[in-house]
Amino acid sequence: MRRFIFVTIAIISFSGIYAQNSGGANRVRAAKVKFFNEKLELTSSESEKFWPIYNDYQSRKSKLASERKSMMRFYTENQSNMSAEEITQTLNRYIEIEKEETELLERYNNKFKQVLANEKVLKIYITEVQFRNYLLKQLRTRQQGMKPRN
Repeated sequence: MRRFIFVTIAIISFSGIYAQNSGGANRVRAAKVKFFNEKLELTSSESEKFWPIYNDYQSRKSKLASERKSMMRFYTENQSNMSAEEITQTLNRYIEIEKEETELLERYNNKFKQVLANEKVLKIYITEVQFRNYLLKQLRTRQQGMKPRN
């Protein structure tokens, strides 16, 4: 879970760094499209059908992740002042978010299978991890280049 939070923060930070540059967010998006199209070996027809579904999936997934992050931040900052009932409610909401993410994955997995072969659908999830690692590597390289030299 800590790794997920770190990766999410790193990606958000990386996107923020790029967004500060002109068209940075668009470059990240374009890099993602190129990366996925190459890794998944999407035809133009597949790509045309895949991206609207994937973008919707990512948007919904991001909203759930944001809600979980906000809830965890609230808990961390207020845990000593929370009643047992509030803690139970927070715990229950956390479980609900996890269930919603699973349902989202199942629903969109079926949508992906309508436009792509199973092999390519499986590659989506692998490619997401590869792209996150690619972004983290780019971020580390950028940060190393920004360090003051003695």
